[in-house]
Amino acid sequence: MHPTTPELGQGGCMALEDAVVLGRHIGNSLDPNGKLRPGDIGRALGKYAGERRWRTAWIIAGSYLSGWVQQDGSGWWMKFLRDLFYKTIQTRVISLVHYDCGRLPNRMGTSL
Repeated sequence: MHPTTPELGQGGCMALEDAVVLGRHIGNSLDPNGKLRPGDIGRALGKYAGERRWRTAWIIAGSYLSGWVQQDGSGWWMKFLRDLFYKTIQTRVISLVHYDCGRLPNRMGTSL
């Protein structure tokens, strides 16, 4: 449930990122026998939410800003904002799409 716009094309990618990050936190919660200890799911979900909260907020804000700037409007103010966006801000917004989800733990005790 990521309300991103198509300008950055990150909706599907964020869903995959979420799956990997959540899997990593749940996988790290398992004991050596592969069983969950009491309360570990809650801690894993809390860590997941804390890690994903700001990334999701910045992607949504960047998508909104990117779409808003590209909307119709030909006044001098909108042209100025569009020029400013494409020359400076767009590079920062585009840099948001590069994200390392981390490594998933496996049953052998090493990371994949």
